[in-house]
Amino acid sequence: MKRQNVISVLAIHLIVLLFFVFVLMTPTHFTFLNWNIFLALLPLDFAILVNISKHRVVQVIFSLLWLLFYPNTMYMITDFIHLQYIGIGLTVRMQYFNYAVLAAGVFIGVVLGMLSIELMLKYYFRQKHEIWQLTLLFALSLLASVGIYLGRFLRLNSWDVFTQTHTVARLVVSSTSMHMLAFVLLFAGVQFAILVISHFGISLIYNIVDKNEKNE
Repeated sequence: MKRQNVISVLAIHLIVLLFFVFVLMTPTHFTFLNWNIFLALLPLDFAILVNISKHRVVQVIFSLLWLLFYPNTMYMITDFIHLQYIGIGLTVRMQYFNYAVLAAGVFIGVVLGMLSIELMLKYYFRQKHEIWQLTLLFALSLLASVGIYLGRFLRLNSWDVFTQTHTVARLVVSSTSMHMLAFVLLFAGVQFAILVISHFGISLIYNIVDKNEKNE
């Protein structure tokens, strides 16, 4: 890895670590955020390993792990449900303190997911192929929404695919309903909007920077 890339990776992990310490050292109601953010960090690490590895087998393994753990990043959007335990009036210090901690955790998790997607797209779609990228983003949003549903309502974890394969398959089939369909479609739409804005926003920045550098 280039020196600048190493610095970037270390900076991201340092911020996550500092957030972990902050949550543990302060009287917040949301200590579970540390575990959720750890799970959201794994897809980014897997995506980095895919990009730096020289072995095809290793790349395939970490690509599958990335796909399996990616829903944990967008799952954090649903963590706003925990606002019910502190209220939403923001009238006292403890309320807006916990609100800030929860919001920070959610946004960190979602951004980690967005970064991991960009790394995977850059690796598998080195050329533009915008239509294919949009199709992939939409399909990924649908799959992640199913994963979010299974995690939030059935309390399943990513590793359950390995440890309880038959149970996971049975629960997925038995949980199929209009409630699940509505949830999946709604959250797929939310994710797709976020991912499209972030993806094309990042592309816009790169294009402007490249154009400015060429004109200098």
